[in-house]
Amino acid sequence: MVNDEQLMFSSAAYDVAADNYEEFDQEIDAAKLDEKLAQTNTLKGTHREYQLYAPNHLLLNLIEGKKTKAKNFHVNLAWLNAEPQHNKIVVWKWLYWALGAGALAGLSLYLGFSETDKLNYYLMAGTITITASLICSLIFIYLMRDEFIFRSLYGDVRLFLMENKKPSQKEFDQYFIKLQQAIVNAQSSISVSDRLVGELKMCRRLRDEGIINDKTYTIARTAIFKHGQYKS
Repeated sequence: MVNDEQLMFSSAAYDVAADNYEEFDQEIDAAKLDEKLAQTNTLKGTHREYQLYAPNHLLLNLIEGKKTKAKNFHVNLAWLNAEPQHNKIVVWKWLYWALGAGALAGLSLYLGFSETDKLNYYLMAGTITITASLICSLIFIYLMRDEFIFRSLYGDVRLFLMENKKPSQKEFDQYFIKLQQAIVNAQSSISVSDRLVGELKMCRRLRDEGIINDKTYTIARTAIFKHGQYKS
């Protein structure tokens, strides 16, 4: 029985094969490897590596948390949006609570040394408030986000993120600018209709590889099919 997805693909003038959706060396050629950026966040347990490969590809090796499996995949730069979404989030309340707890800790220690008959009581209170201050500080740092999220151009699929200023501002800026330029260059000689088809193939491959889920793929596929320049 033919399902709706098969009908939609068969109506297009492009064949989406079962495995190799786009031209790519299945065996990585070391001679084609280009600049690499690695980002590690010990607190969150994340490790991300980005490496430009050949003219139009980016190799990704991502660990998104301490209990998550590594994701190894590649994307064609021609199908990416060169202007990523910038998320800069600071949850100030945790810093305020950390400062407040720190102030209470300081007051408890001061009173403890001022009133020696209650020293043990104030030392206990100081220890508790210092601990609370440290916990709030860690939560503040953990929730802080300054990241760029790269998405596919037409289907708007979230593909990967890069943390700003890691491993340093200079290294990040240099790599980020080079990546954006590589995306623009990869798209320069490809028509919109071909980009739509290429992105569709990439999204289906990533769905099959488990990088994106069925729902995300379906939303992207629908957006691509609805585009005015998608050839059918």
